[in-house]
Amino acid sequence: MAAREVGAEAAIAAGLPLVGTLDKASAVRLFGLAAAAQASGKLSVSAGGHTYALVFRRGTVEHASTSDAAQELGRFLVRRGALKPEGLVQVQAQVSAGGDLVGVLIAARLLNAADVAGYLAEHGAAVTTRALSCEAGAFSWEPGVPPPPGAFPLGPPFAALCAAVRSFDLGAVQRRLGDREGRAAGRTAARVRPEDLRLTPQEARAAGLFDGVRSPAELAAAQPESAAVVLRLSYLLGELDLLAFGQLRAAAPAVPAAGPPPAPAPPAPAPATAASVPAAPVAATPVSAASAPGPVPAAPVAAAARPAPAPPPRPAPAAAPPRPAAPVARPAVTPVPRPATPPPAPAQGALDLGALHARLEAQKGADHFEVLGVKREAALPVIKAAYFGLARTFHPDAVPPTASAETRKLCADIFSRVSEAWAELGEDARRAKYLEELKTGGTPDVDVMNILHAENVFQAGTVLVKARRYEEALAKFEEAIQLNADEAEFGIWKAWCEFLTAPDKKRQHGASAATMEAALKKTAMCAPGYLFLGQMAKVMGDLGAAEKHLRRGLQVMPDNTDLARELKYLRK
Repeated sequence: MAAREVGAEAAIAAGLPLVGTLDKASAVRLFGLAAAAQASGKLSVSAGGHTYALVFRRGTVEHASTSDAAQELGRFLVRRGALKPEGLVQVQAQVSAGGDLVGVLIAARLLNAADVAGYLAEHGAAVTTRALSCEAGAFSWEPGVPPPPGAFPLGPPFAALCAAVRSFDLGAVQRRLGDREGRAAGRTAARVRPEDLRLTPQEARAAGLFDGVRSPAELAAAQPESAAVVLRLSYLLGELDLLAFGQLRAAAPAVPAAGPPPAPAPPAPAPATAASVPAAPVAATPVSAASAPGPVPAAPVAAAARPAPAPPPRPAPAAAPPRPAAPVARPAVTPVPRPATPPPAPAQGALDLGALHARLEAQKGADHFEVLGVKREAALPVIKAAYFGLARTFHPDAVPPTASAETRKLCADIFSRVSEAWAELGEDARRAKYLEELKTGGTPDVDVMNILHAENVFQAGTVLVKARRYEEALAKFEEAIQLNADEAEFGIWKAWCEFLTAPDKKRQHGASAATMEAALKKTAMCAPGYLFLGQMAKVMGDLGAAEKHLRRGLQVMPDNTDLARELKYLRK
């Protein structure tokens, strides 16, 4: 059967090639189908003159790339603060000649080898988000295309999918929803299980609102504090076939695309006294209070005070007082409508295209502190205040709905970089590590692919240790050391397994302890080293030595729960 005769779901599930346009099947839907079917192949999305390629292996993305030069790995590392612009220029010739960028950077001691896996995963997530954000363009699915050598899983696919949809501009979400926003929406079963999605608690609560009767627009209007969450979730679940959309709701309320609705024009100021309000017209229409802004609440006051002023037989005197009273009341009343105006707009010129381009350009070579505009010694409250100050201006939902598409895109790019900086500086431990990285530099000349492979083998070994399969774990650690002999922690775990499997633990204790101590001299911040030293001493009956080793570890890492727990139960 030709690929054009089947839909996207059947083609991907059957391993058939597929070509189409994003107006027929969105990138979000295609990604979800590939993940749900645990398919292997390459999804290519072309939009805006750029192509994004995501290579799946059994439903998980293992490689992401793009033809957009601004989003390629080298520039990403510069924006991330992991590489200086001059460093990228320094290795450009070698990369152009066919060298692997990461390998060349490590060989030139311009990139910390220990951080490579994290940076590649971050870059892959960013490219994935870009691909999923494409609204118009073409796509192709090539089944069976393997990931390139050295590729590794970039994380749970549905976590990446949810994160990408959360980043979508609310106006874009409404465009993608189309008339589904006004149709009754009810939950339904599909190949994807709701529990497979990485929903936040707020999203999980919103998912329970879809009852098959109300539309997303009605639910969003009824939950104004969660309107954006409801609409984004409607789109995500709809693309994954977890929502079914029924009849169009004729009275579906409109939900603004972004930002607060424009405030109505301030009404004319009302007199301050009850006597100054004409009795019949205001009291006759109390129902309009729900929609009238500003001074309307004064109407009930006037109605309540009506019996007090003058006897009913004297209409003329009752009508006359408003004229002299108005000048007296005006100074007190005119400020009343002002608080009802919209919140102040961003600082003058902050959203000017020239200023946005300049800020985005300045961010490229800036470190995280410079991006947030704080000093390196700034305390967390100062950093947090700086982040939220920038978010109030550049967050996609804070940009005025009247802003141009270019302005919105620039703000999204700026805020993305601001969010990266906040993620690194918003936690004390990560900020301390980042400060240390800024002060130091240089790494040994190693093969980056071996590093990534070694890390995967090592993690498999730790899982085997927890399963008490020590012989198998020992083989994994030996393999990891062959791939990357400079990683001290591999030797610590290997020495621990050698102790656990040794027939003569007394003889092995000295050798394993010596290996661990040597490794701790190379990397003192390794909790398993102190923990294993303490546990070996405990097995040998030397509780004093065990306590000494555990306390050594807590001096270096006072918040480590494993060391604290072992010390607590040492003598029990």
